[in-house]
Amino acid sequence: MRRGWPLLVLLAWGVLCFGAVYPWAYWPLFAAAAALGLTGVARDRAWRDPRLARLLLALAVLCGAIAIQTVALPSWLVTTLSPGVDRFFREFRLGYHPADLNALSLDPAATRVVLAEVVAFGLLLVGAARLVRRWSLEWLIGQVMMLAVAVAVVGIVQAAILDADVDRIYGFWTPRQGGAIFGPFVNRNHFAGWMLMLLPVVAAYGWALLVQAPDAARRGGRAWGRWLGSPDGNRVLLALASLLIMTAALVLTGSRSGIAAGAIAIVAFAGFLWRGLRGAPRLVVTTAVVGVFVAAMLWSGPGAVAARFGRASDDVGGRLSAWRDTGRIISDFPIVGTGLGGYRRAMLIYQTRDREAFYAQAHNDYLQLVAEGGLLVTIPAVLVAGVLILGIGRRLRSGDESPMTYWIRRGAVAGLIGIAAQSVVEFSLQMPGNAVLAVALAAVAVHRPRAPLHSSHAHRV
Repeated sequence: MRRGWPLLVLLAWGVLCFGAVYPWAYWPLFAAAAALGLTGVARDRAWRDPRLARLLLALAVLCGAIAIQTVALPSWLVTTLSPGVDRFFREFRLGYHPADLNALSLDPAATRVVLAEVVAFGLLLVGAARLVRRWSLEWLIGQVMMLAVAVAVVGIVQAAILDADVDRIYGFWTPRQGGAIFGPFVNRNHFAGWMLMLLPVVAAYGWALLVQAPDAARRGGRAWGRWLGSPDGNRVLLALASLLIMTAALVLTGSRSGIAAGAIAIVAFAGFLWRGLRGAPRLVVTTAVVGVFVAAMLWSGPGAVAARFGRASDDVGGRLSAWRDTGRIISDFPIVGTGLGGYRRAMLIYQTRDREAFYAQAHNDYLQLVAEGGLLVTIPAVLVAGVLILGIGRRLRSGDESPMTYWIRRGAVAGLIGIAAQSVVEFSLQMPGNAVLAVALAAVAVHRPRAPLHSSHAHRV
């Protein structure tokens, strides 16, 4: 079975290139994602799968809605559809006089970048959902786990030996606008967002390896010990160690939203374990999974974590103010929004809190989507989410898959639940490196395996 090197390279590029926040990083990422997605769509004729065809159609409607925001329209039509555009530019530009043709977006260039991202990642979602059927999911997740450990170690080493106020990533790259650096990310919250998505996936991978263990390994202490010393047993121990390292890195970020969302992701996976097990193993296994997360928190320093959460009230005022300002934007741009990517420009006028800290993002992706997209984009976006959720729900209820696929699918869903929770107070998914990981997890969650698979021991981490 083919291995998923192309997707692994995409994920590595996205995370190691500072979350792909700069044009030199995100344009190659978009191009490669689109190419890989098109390969999967064309090779496996994804449109013949009714569920993926519906997803493709919903994505096409979404892309069309975003494209409308960038089209130059007669000024009278723009004023009719979105009176807020004219009011904004009269206040924003001295001596403003509307041109004959204007876009609905306050920042058409930024909207075109977002459109390219949505097209590329939409293709990747559908294409990867087909390609995963050809790949060894066990091998792919094993390699992603090692990538996550490498990223975690970078963050841990930085936290251990470098100054807390370090301003260079990898010791040589200075972010253009500063930030709270952690690991390869400009912002520790975005590092946390990337890491928390993979915590339940790695937990699921380790549990699936354990489930695939020979029955002889479960009959007694000696047999169990011998099995743990085997290559397969070592992989379970490696997954456990990786989970501890990744959780420790997450905790060391000090990201309140990341730690809380990581806990939600782990609890979500524990819920899947609880439903999938019976008797004493149900309590033992779910407690062990949650215990790993708690142990890593304690090892990383509970005092620092408690102090960070104790200072949460210091940031609440800023976020609440930004959310109120976002509400005003929504009321002024209800139909077509400010244009995706236009929130930053809108806040130059709408921000009411002191300007010592400029809120270029709403710190709530859902509010920001409504503000930037209006009904024009929000409705198709909800449609895409609904089609995807229904598709994932059907796959979760299906039983035609191997234990490895069964549990990794649930780990991917738990990771998506975690990042969805963090998005209530953060904007990690606006980092292309995080977004491509979320898309990959969604593809794993919604994909349909070719046929029931049997445990394979041919793939090693």
